[in-house]
Amino acid sequence: MMTSLFSAVAGLSTHQTKMDVVGDNLANVNTIGFKSSRVSFATGFSQMFKPAEAPSDSRGGSNAIEVGLGTRINSIDRVFTQGNFENTGNRNDLAIQGDGFFVLGDGQRQYYARAGNFQIDADGSLLANGGQMHVLGRLADQDGALIPSSAIEPLRLPFGEKDPARATTDVRYFCNLDANSSKVQTYTASSAFNVGGVPATRASELNDLDQTTAAFDDGDVIRLTATRRDGTAVDLAFTFGEANDGTTLGDMLDHFNSASGLASDASDGTKIALDASGKLVVKDNHAGNSDTTVALTFEDLDGSAASSFVLPTFVSTESGLTGTHSASIYVYDSRGERHKVEVNFTQDTTQDNVWNWEAVVDDGAIDESSNLLAGNVGTVAFNSDGSLRAFDGGPLTFTPPQAQSMSVNLNAGTIGTFDGITQFSSPTTTIAIHQDGHSMGVLSDFSVDNEGIIVGSYSNGTTKTLGQITLARFANPSGLTLAGDNIYSATINSGDPLIGVDNGNVNQIYAGYLELSTVDMAEQFTEMIIAQRGFQAASRVITVADQLLNEVTQLKR
Repeated sequence: MMTSLFSAVAGLSTHQTKMDVVGDNLANVNTIGFKSSRVSFATGFSQMFKPAEAPSDSRGGSNAIEVGLGTRINSIDRVFTQGNFENTGNRNDLAIQGDGFFVLGDGQRQYYARAGNFQIDADGSLLANGGQMHVLGRLADQDGALIPSSAIEPLRLPFGEKDPARATTDVRYFCNLDANSSKVQTYTASSAFNVGGVPATRASELNDLDQTTAAFDDGDVIRLTATRRDGTAVDLAFTFGEANDGTTLGDMLDHFNSASGLASDASDGTKIALDASGKLVVKDNHAGNSDTTVALTFEDLDGSAASSFVLPTFVSTESGLTGTHSASIYVYDSRGERHKVEVNFTQDTTQDNVWNWEAVVDDGAIDESSNLLAGNVGTVAFNSDGSLRAFDGGPLTFTPPQAQSMSVNLNAGTIGTFDGITQFSSPTTTIAIHQDGHSMGVLSDFSVDNEGIIVGSYSNGTTKTLGQITLARFANPSGLTLAGDNIYSATINSGDPLIGVDNGNVNQIYAGYLELSTVDMAEQFTEMIIAQRGFQAASRVITVADQLLNEVTQLKR
């Protein structure tokens, strides 16, 4: 009888502990990064009345006869499941996706936490636990590179730190130069040649043209006076007649375009042609500005019969144009002063797929005088597919006032590729997209990426790595013990912390978020009901046992 009383008391005690755990879980339903706990029971000792017996030839075996002596707490486990995230928008709030822990320190020992509601003090130190502990990590050197062998230490954001000015050494271009940006000079006759109202062709006889009001005689002359694009004068005479220069329009055009005619210089000549409407068209061989002029006159030199021929005049229908485009970008000298570098591209109309370029600094304020500017002219050539073939000239060197001399590489891209300057029959987009210099700046803001890298933003637009928040992992996270204030301490059963071996493969950090408590209220209330019923059942055992003992004491009456 007394055994049942003690077993029931053990039941009351264990269910009371279960209620304590449920109460702690519910009390921390809104605690950042809190991990809920669970209780597991195990049977206590048992009283053996009869041991088990093996079967024999004459009878069967028998099981042991024993009575349990109650229950006990087997374990109280902290369940490290992933909690949901809350978007706070605060750059100081960090949440971990994975099984890692933030590493904290108080100057004497290390602690570990899932809660990432951090603060920054007046010195720029990143603090946790209401400012009582430093967040630990790796620091970066002056160039923004993480120090490989550095031990973790308190992280400090050096607000107000200056990023010194850096002189530009490289300018990268990513643009297209329109292959058809240059135009040829074109003149078109004011009226068309016709034969019976139909546009004439090269085979049309001059005497059949509607413009011939009195037939040509052998020896009559059509004279062409012109000025070539190089400025030299032309005076050509086409003599009519089978025994002379010919009798058709085609004969006249071929004579004017012959080696001794309008196009005397094959590399710098002009052509005269007949279009489908019957009009004469004079078009330079090469694109670009031109001073070409042309005029036709008729001379009746055979006195035997009068001849008459109406000739058109020539009007400019398309002006010659040399493609020119420019791209400008600001570069910085050793003092952080800005200087405008403008590169002017001019299409070479005497060579295919070649452009000339010239760099102008500060609108010409820095020029070649006193050796202040050099390497400012060159050429850029392209393959037939539009890719870069060669970029000659540079580097651009100049000496700004009161600053160190600068040498700037003008990077047109990789030869044979399309990653820089190209030449296609598309609109020109001359863009200088990058230069590596900057003025002096002051650290004004920071951000944290998924690997915990802290990137500082400076007022001059540059960024630099300041450090990295390191995470710790444990072989047995449930072996950690609470050290109060939502932080944990390592134990001999949690294993030593593995710090900085993750590299973002297992754990990721999200800035602007906090991990919420993993307490499930529905589950906890269900556990509360179970604990209540278990407690009631154990107390009922005590009540019944007391009544039975009371009956025994009444037997002597």
